Amino acid sequence: MPKKSMLINGTALGRLYMGALLRILLVLPGFTLALAHALSGQSSLENLFQEAQAASARGEYTVSESLYREIIRRDPQRGSAFNNLGIVLISEKKLRDAVEVLQQALKVNPNSSGTYVLLGMAYYELFDSQRAISAFQSALYQNPKDTNALFYLGKAQMQARDYQQAAEIFAKLRKLEPEDRDILYDSSIAYMKLMLDAVNQLTEVAPNSHQLFLFQAQDAEARGDQEAAIGYYKEAIRAKPETVGVHFGLGVVYVKSGKYDEAAHEFLNELQLNPNDSLALWRLGELELRTDPAKAKGHLEYAVSLNTNLPQAALAYGRALLMTGDSQDAISQFRRVVQLAPEEDSVHYLLAVAYRTLGKPQEVKEEIARFEALAKIKSDGRMQLAREIVERGLKTQDPPPDIEPGFSSVRNPEHP
Repeated sequence: MPKKSMLINGTALGRLYMGALLRILLVLPGFTLALAHALSGQSSLENLFQEAQAASARGEYTVSESLYREIIRRDPQRGSAFNNLGIVLISEKKLRDAVEVLQQALKVNPNSSGTYVLLGMAYYELFDSQRAISAFQSALYQNPKDTNALFYLGKAQMQARDYQQAAEIFAKLRKLEPEDRDILYDSSIAYMKLMLDAVNQLTEVAPNSHQLFLFQAQDAEARGDQEAAIGYYKEAIRAKPETVGVHFGLGVVYVKSGKYDEAAHEFLNELQLNPNDSLALWRLGELELRTDPAKAKGHLEYAVSLNTNLPQAALAYGRALLMTGDSQDAISQFRRVVQLAPEEDSVHYLLAVAYRTLGKPQEVKEEIARFEALAKIKSDGRMQLAREIVERGLKTQDPPPDIEPGFSSVRNPEHP
């Protein structure tokens, strides 16, 4: 996909940004002679066209404009001259003149998608968003695959404050160009505007609602302000104590803050509202692994039975089994994790520990190799940690050290 630039008869048009200042170069003294020569009638239309393009490429827009106007005077049906003159006029910020010229171009060739894109850009720069939207839509009607037109249509929708339409457009573009920074930026702005509109409306409709406090809690948590998040979660609980998921959210923040007793209490509160909450059971079981693996095993076994596709619960349950001496069943759980989350490195270290307890050195060696290979893929820091853990845990007779799971953030389950 072209990077939101356009070629029209060999003339490149770079990205135009609202409010951007384009430098207009004065005609150099020596070039006025070339202009006089060109306009004297001694040059053919093709030569004039080439000179106009060259002048535009050098930023000598005044010269280029005059040359294109002379071409149009001699050949009023030459649509490419209208288009390129439109580009020059946009570059000069003569936007009204550009609109007039591009409308004339459409009379010559009413099916030119490129001309509609240029016209839309001129209207966009004039903050005439509705006409810009209409022009970009016409361009897409002529050429549905014109990603330039689609990109600027999204920007025009943003200018018109139609953030829903803009977000949908940028979502399409993200599928085509998932790493394009401009698309990601505009997509982020569109969704942020939608979010702010919804939050402002929620604030007006229900200023003291548990929903508003819950949103504020999650916003503070995303910003890393754990204390503020704790306060908002507590306000949400006070506003509506029976709301499902709020105790879980508060418990997660307590874990991040290192307040494990408070976290366990909140997960238990969540389980009082819903005893079959596999996420709360998993989180509670992980905390209990620190002090009471046998107790943790019961909660984690139930979590796995409720949700067989949650690799975090299966990994924690396997750890509980390993810590309570059931290495064979622990291996079964770890193998399930390998199937559910093949990128997870820590499970191979745990498999190596389990195989060591069963006296299987070849399997130990294979799992350590897999552990180190996956850790290396993640980062140099993870690789170094892996080496230290292997050295301390499997090359001595000391009890193996624990290791934090390295699950990808996209696998972190959200509470409904």
